[in-house]
Amino acid sequence: MNIDQALADAVEHHRAGRLEQAATGYRAIIAFDPENAAAWINLGAALRALGRTTEAVSALDHAVRLLPDNAGAWFNLGNARTDAGDFEAACHAFASAAEIAPDGADVYLNWGDALIRMSNAEQAAATYRRGLERCPGDARLMSNLGNALLDLHDVGPALAMLEAATRQTPGDPTMQRNLANGLRLAGERTRAIGILDKLIADADDDADSRCLRAFAHFAEGDFAAAWDDYAWRWRSAHHEAPRPFAQPRWNGEDLNGKTLLVWGEQAVGDELMFATMLPHILARANHVIIETEHRLQPLLRRSFPDAEVLARTDPPASRLLGGDIDFQIATGDLGQRLRRGREDFTAGPYLRADEAETERFRARYAALAARRPRVGISWGSRSERAGAARSLYIGSLARLLNGADVWWLSLQYGDTRAALAELAAADCTPPHVDLEIDPLAALDPQAAQLAGLDMVVSVANTTVHVAGALGVPTAALLPHVADWRWLAAGENCLWYPTVTLLRQTEPGDWTPAIAKALDQIMLRSRSAER
Repeated sequence: MNIDQALADAVEHHRAGRLEQAATGYRAIIAFDPENAAAWINLGAALRALGRTTEAVSALDHAVRLLPDNAGAWFNLGNARTDAGDFEAACHAFASAAEIAPDGADVYLNWGDALIRMSNAEQAAATYRRGLERCPGDARLMSNLGNALLDLHDVGPALAMLEAATRQTPGDPTMQRNLANGLRLAGERTRAIGILDKLIADADDDADSRCLRAFAHFAEGDFAAAWDDYAWRWRSAHHEAPRPFAQPRWNGEDLNGKTLLVWGEQAVGDELMFATMLPHILARANHVIIETEHRLQPLLRRSFPDAEVLARTDPPASRLLGGDIDFQIATGDLGQRLRRGREDFTAGPYLRADEAETERFRARYAALAARRPRVGISWGSRSERAGAARSLYIGSLARLLNGADVWWLSLQYGDTRAALAELAAADCTPPHVDLEIDPLAALDPQAAQLAGLDMVVSVANTTVHVAGALGVPTAALLPHVADWRWLAAGENCLWYPTVTLLRQTEPGDWTPAIAKALDQIMLRSRSAER
């Protein structure tokens, strides 16, 4: 085999986008010459582009063993590790690449991104600063540093860095959009909307800018403008692809005698929030079919007995592709027709937990609570970017738990052992953990659990949506600049009438919100005593 020619041919396939042929060529070279590091590196890159992440990591691991001083091999391995969700190993690979070749901006950009996805904004900011020391004036590093500083509540320097990035690249819509998003997250929505208005005027099909403008309008309570912009999310590369249904999209047509397919989108919390509009649709249509996340199927079947409820699968169930369905629409697009103003938010709780299971949990918890109020607590968010800002620190959580004479039940999903140990070390009795419940596996049991409580206190995560949809009194603890769905101000929740929104008054300071939550618990305790 002529190795040089074979490699050149495989690279040509690679550059032309013929990735399978390229991968086959690289493998042939490796079979002939197992020590050919270039073939291993390129094979890893081709496999990564094909979405075969595990194979890509294996190939690139082999490459760095052959060439431990090759920055490109380490960089590609870091990217593959990031794809695999192994962010700690990705950071090690990027650090190795930066040690060998410290003057490339991309390694710091991707390294910082991996740290952000680990909810480590402090280290990400340090990484971006290190990159700027080696690559001064790189607008991408400036912009990412600005975003990391926003995550750290360092608003002034964050906006200054985002502004500097736009000056460095005048006319670059990406940097303008990043600045607008930073302003939005900092609460400066009027300036953000002004920048986005200009970007959209220059490019009417700018879906990313329209999505950001939608979030700003939602926060302001301008629902008509928000929903119209939000409909553009399907054209944004940052949003999931729409479901592959061929039926016409419902655009407000008369549904008398018609069958409508409504399909859920995004995460469970989004599905539950948008499902607050389903009662209105059920009242209009002759028949409604709902496609939803599999964990929600039993809950929605019980809650909407007149609808067909199917679990989401890929490809979709054949029932959903039938010609007897007249229209289809995503749940998040219903608002464009049904909730143009605040006055349209009229639905109450709609979710129904299993009654027998609810009574079982209520009796069990009443025995454990010994006549004290039964209050559920969820303190953490797993959101990659916003999770840290939304979550309670252990010290804040301990103050909350120690502040009321109630029986606390952990509603926190995921592995809580470390947090519970930290609470015990902080002289705080940890909340009770019911090992029967795992909301990451099934939501129907958690719904019954929540319905058996007197009250819920939770940061902005799925727990708020489940409790709110059930009608359980809930105190939602929100960061200083909350997600668009909770609006910019006010304690009343439009989506869920039994949810009270308790906001930080200063970035990162949970003290006032916790004090209000404790006041609510006290009021509920007194009401129960009467």
